[in-house]
Amino acid sequence: MRISLNPTQHAPCVLALGMFDGVHRGHQALLAKGLQEAQALGSELAVCTFEPHPLAVLKPEAQVSRLTTLPERAALMAHYGVDSLCVHRFTRQVAALPPEEFLRRVEELYHPLALVCGYNYTYGQFGSGNGERLKEWGEARGVAVHVVQEVRLDGDAVSSTRIRACLQQGDIEEANRLLGHHWSLSGRVITGKHLGRTLGFPTANLRLPQNKQLPAYGVYLCEAQTPDGDYPAMVNIGDHPTAPGGGVTIEAHLLRHREDLYGKNVRLVFLRRLREERRFPSLEALEEQLREDREEACRWFASWSKAL
Repeated sequence: MRISLNPTQHAPCVLALGMFDGVHRGHQALLAKGLQEAQALGSELAVCTFEPHPLAVLKPEAQVSRLTTLPERAALMAHYGVDSLCVHRFTRQVAALPPEEFLRRVEELYHPLALVCGYNYTYGQFGSGNGERLKEWGEARGVAVHVVQEVRLDGDAVSSTRIRACLQQGDIEEANRLLGHHWSLSGRVITGKHLGRTLGFPTANLRLPQNKQLPAYGVYLCEAQTPDGDYPAMVNIGDHPTAPGGGVTIEAHLLRHREDLYGKNVRLVFLRRLREERRFPSLEALEEQLREDREEACRWFASWSKAL
């Protein structure tokens, strides 16, 4: 898949519009429709999206956290059939464009053979453009416009907001169900406080990703994908209430790996929450709990299947 930043020209294509944070089941339905159209027309499927998130520009006090970083979104989109990801910088000037001018620029740049968007997609000044206006624009130009309806699970629409709430509650399994794939964190391994090594549980500390939603503090079971291979791991996310200092960390204890991972990139694929983070009366009590955590983790991984 090609990734273009602020492209100024593009070959004719089927174009999908949206933010696609998380590339969840709703997004996947949209991309599937786009891929179907692209195959029917003998064209490629392109995605037009923005960075940073519009709310981060228009309402910076909202402090919007993301389900996926741009590289993570790109990898997921490639998996779901996108040929070209075009990322445009979002500014207040872009937000102020009249809907007609926004579409004029889309037409001039992409020469779309067909357009696909979600039921809640908006564009142009004050978000005044929507799917219906997009259809009217397409009819006037002979361009098919497909507005994909919401995907619902348990009676409610699948959305990035709903998934973010699951993560905030530590419900990683429900978040994964709504996503349609496992949620993950990626980062470079950095030096930590070495507390885990002192307790007999050496960890790989990941650099905190910027502006990414973290799950509720606690201990999670993950698959750690490293340059050396994939390994079961238990991962602590939190601020060390038993031995405070140093801020929030992401620490992965790999159950069957002893090689040095400093400076390497690791992806943690989240599978299940083991327990909440809590303060222990002593380091000895923490060590005992970690032994119990590891035993439970080993039992769980013994019967784990990679299927979602």
